[in-house]
Amino acid sequence: MQPTFTAEPPDPFTVLEGNNITLEWSYDFGGGSLTRTEFSEITSSGTNMILELSGTGQTPDILVDEYTGRLHINVKATHTLINILGANRTVDSKNYQFEIVQSGFQKVPSTVRISVECKYRSRSVFNFW
Repeated sequence: MQPTFTAEPPDPFTVLEGNNITLEWSYDFGGGSLTRTEFSEITSSGTNMILELSGTGQTPDILVDEYTGRLHINVKATHTLINILGANRTVDSKNYQFEIVQSGFQKVPSTVRISVECKYRSRSVFNFW
């Protein structure tokens, strides 16, 4: 049986600049087990790995330097939580792919677009007669 996501983050996921991003996924392996999780940035030429974690836990096997100290992950057998601290419009506003990998190496992807909105809203210009 192919693993399935039972809950995914809203897409797009909107956050105010400076706030933390909290992404949550739940999944069912239907008797199989989680081997690996991957989190990547989606680009026009494919994907760029941000993190990879074997099994469950909180310590990634691979974590790109740009996210060290800003990205925290907690992977359980049926649930994953990813936190990105201090959302930045120019760095974090993009498409991401989260993949769960089942024993036997069957990958199941979930995509999410993160949209970081400016915390300063422009003021309306009033015309006085």
